[in-house]
Amino acid sequence: MSSKIDLTLSEDNTTVQMTLPGQGDEPTVEVPLSLDEVTSLITVLGRLRQTMMADHEIPPIEGATFTPVTRTRWALQPEARTDGSLLAFQHPAYGPVGLVLAPQDADRLGKALQLHEQMRRDQKASRGKLN
Repeated sequence: MSSKIDLTLSEDNTTVQMTLPGQGDEPTVEVPLSLDEVTSLITVLGRLRQTMMADHEIPPIEGATFTPVTRTRWALQPEARTDGSLLAFQHPAYGPVGLVLAPQDADRLGKALQLHEQMRRDQKASRGKLN
């Protein structure tokens, strides 16, 4: 048994037409989706995937494919349950995303950001020098 869900973006980029093929004698179903409905669908699918992954190991990040975000809004705030930090940002593909960093991970992130800043300063200073 196979099925193919077809998603087609409208010419004005304001709606998506989701087409669900019928099985056997069942008719094909077409569902128009607004931006809010697409966002809600992504959120629901993400929660379902999270539940399905509950008994699985978290896969390594090394070698993983991901979509970097270069244009976003973000916020950082304390996270009371873990005494950690919550980094939240608007991902253009997935909507709002939040990541809780345990205190030791927040420390690692802070040190890595300081190292990256020092690397940028060093590279900027060496660009103007003659060999």
